[in-house]
Amino acid sequence: MKLEELFSYRRSTRMYKNQQITEEQLQQILAAAQNAPLAVGNRPKARLTVVQNPELLDEIRKCCQTESRKSPGVIRDSLYGAPTLILVSESILSEDRIELCDAACIIENMMLEATSLGLGCCYIWGCLSKLRANSVLLEKLELAKEQVILSGFICGTPVKPLYAKEREPISVRRL
Repeated sequence: MKLEELFSYRRSTRMYKNQQITEEQLQQILAAAQNAPLAVGNRPKARLTVVQNPELLDEIRKCCQTESRKSPGVIRDSLYGAPTLILVSESILSEDRIELCDAACIIENMMLEATSLGLGCCYIWGCLSKLRANSVLLEKLELAKEQVILSGFICGTPVKPLYAKEREPISVRRL
């Protein structure tokens, strides 16, 4: 798939089949993460935690449930039933929080690779404050005490196949 085509297929998937991704797919996604551009010196501080254990994923789902923005009062699974969650964490956050940009670069690389493999994926962020506050789950995730979860990535086989999508343009102002 050409790069321009890949961009048009890349989207947030919120419905997944109940099947795990293959080990080969996971390794390709993790390899893409390794190629993300990070701020100078941040590579040793970054950590990826892959969660595929169904019981642990269910605990994280229960912890991270949120109210639907589209349907107030409806509680939803913030992981959308995805079989794989990859958390991006850092051990030390700088004053300017450049590590959040690093996490975004890591996740976008993983998302582009997942899309190229025909997998659905979604950036997970807002609900993670609940996970960061849950010391029991943090211990189960085997995160070092100084590790802070910055963002998450979910992926799996989408219920509906990916397709090129026309997007509303982002406003551009040239000066």
